[in-house]
Amino acid sequence: MQNPEDIRNLPIDITFSRLGEWLVDRKRIPADWRKRLTSIRARISTAFASLPKEIDPYFHTLYPEGIGYIEAKRIYDILLRSNLESRNIFGRLSGAAGVWEGMVHAFEKDHIYLGEAAHIMIQNVNYEIPYQKKQVQKIQQQLVELERKEADIKRNAALSAAKYAEACQELGLQGNNVRLELIETAKTLPSIFSKFLEVINSDSVFRAMEYYSNFVRDAHTEKDKMPWAVLINIRDVRENPPCLNVSAGSDFLDSTKVQLSAHGTNMSEIMDVPADYIDWDISVDSSQIDWDIGTVEETDDTGNGLGPYEIVDASEILQNISPTAAVGSDLIKKEEDGLVLEMSASDISWDICVENPQVDTVEDFIFPNKGMESQTSVLETKTLTPEIKEDRSQLLETEYRNKILDDLFEMKAFLNQRLLELKNEETLSLQHQVQAVAPIVLQQYTPDVIQAMLSNVSSAISLLTNRKTQDLIMILNSKRFLDRLVSTLEEKKHHEAKLKEGLKDLAVKRMELQNSLSSFWPKEEAALAKTRELKKLCESSLSSMFDGRPVNIIGEINTLLSSSITV
Repeated sequence: MQNPEDIRNLPIDITFSRLGEWLVDRKRIPADWRKRLTSIRARISTAFASLPKEIDPYFHTLYPEGIGYIEAKRIYDILLRSNLESRNIFGRLSGAAGVWEGMVHAFEKDHIYLGEAAHIMIQNVNYEIPYQKKQVQKIQQQLVELERKEADIKRNAALSAAKYAEACQELGLQGNNVRLELIETAKTLPSIFSKFLEVINSDSVFRAMEYYSNFVRDAHTEKDKMPWAVLINIRDVRENPPCLNVSAGSDFLDSTKVQLSAHGTNMSEIMDVPADYIDWDISVDSSQIDWDIGTVEETDDTGNGLGPYEIVDASEILQNISPTAAVGSDLIKKEEDGLVLEMSASDISWDICVENPQVDTVEDFIFPNKGMESQTSVLETKTLTPEIKEDRSQLLETEYRNKILDDLFEMKAFLNQRLLELKNEETLSLQHQVQAVAPIVLQQYTPDVIQAMLSNVSSAISLLTNRKTQDLIMILNSKRFLDRLVSTLEEKKHHEAKLKEGLKDLAVKRMELQNSLSSFWPKEEAALAKTRELKKLCESSLSSMFDGRPVNIIGEINTLLSSSITV
């Protein structure tokens, strides 16, 4: 048989999830403990409204729904320390301390507080603490994702800034005001054209032209025939170098006209001259006109069936009219078969004279509603295009450049082929034989000389075909290209600014997440601390009920509490 001492030392293990049922089954708490707990909580809500919160700061951290046995006992202890003399004649506490003393006694009667503790532990372990943990993990994961996204945005912003700087550097811009800087950069075209003309006029290019011309004459021209001219466009550039002046193209003039119309000045308004303002000086006095409307004498019928009317042959009239006859003669005579037809206009005054020179030219218009400034702007617009076309460099024209480039590429291909032939070991002996019978002019060029020629020709081609030169020419020739280029550059710049704005949004989001994390951690810690305290209270109270036998509350609660201590 076991010794009573050994039985007294045997622990009682109770699963936390069955603690409430275990207490009711063993009659440790009444079966209606939930109803009693509800009535106690109603009393707590009423008493909490009259609680003197200025006594202790702990009172400000409480709310009625969260007050249980442990909180009520702590409130009672604080009120008891602050109101030592507040007792009635029977020795009981009065006032708020007496009210909360009744609360504590209501919890302790029939061990209602054990049922409450079992309910709160199950609620915390199964729901509250796991929810808090998941929320904390979710926020931490969002913070990690936010940091990764922030790093990506910073990298993309740096990449956009590098691309923008590279594009500006390629065009020679500082990037402050792209449009103005592009227009200013386009003014460097004269120096590029000057370098191009310098290369074209160099001795090396001249020798390459002579070399190609002589080769064509000797190798591709039949006897007794004139050789055809080659490299005409390059020779024209050397003999008649184009001017180096650069100016805006027709698109910019069109935009100027648009600006004039935007300011209320357009051709329709300027040319809209009131008709009654022009004095045509046409004075016709009706009294001087004899309309010959009256009694008409009938003449004898001439037998033509037309009565008094005469048939006139127009061809005969033209033959009888002198070429030098005045157009406005007062009398036209025609004699045919003894009949004379006279048409007199002496009574009609055809004095139509234009004495007002204001209608001769557009420049002499006097507008009643327009100032001299509007007239000048229109006249300048009319004569602006021819002057610009005369002053602009021909190198800005695509067709002119293409003709020059055709000759340059033709000469480059020839030099490349000749250089390849001279350096090819398989055809070297054949080349020596050909060179022996070739003219002296063709024999004096060695591979090194041809290589120098080829370098200069390639340099000239590069000066006209590189990306920067093409862009600068298009800037002056096309306003649409300028707008598109500015839009492309500003888009890269705005992309960087947009990414930086995104960083500000991420900073705000991070602050919100950190605030949420700082609010969830205390809640989780408070739930763990309360669960640990309730477990300890239940074990000590049950141990006292069973004559000091150790009581252990087991289950998932221990795993949860131990993991929180480890963390």
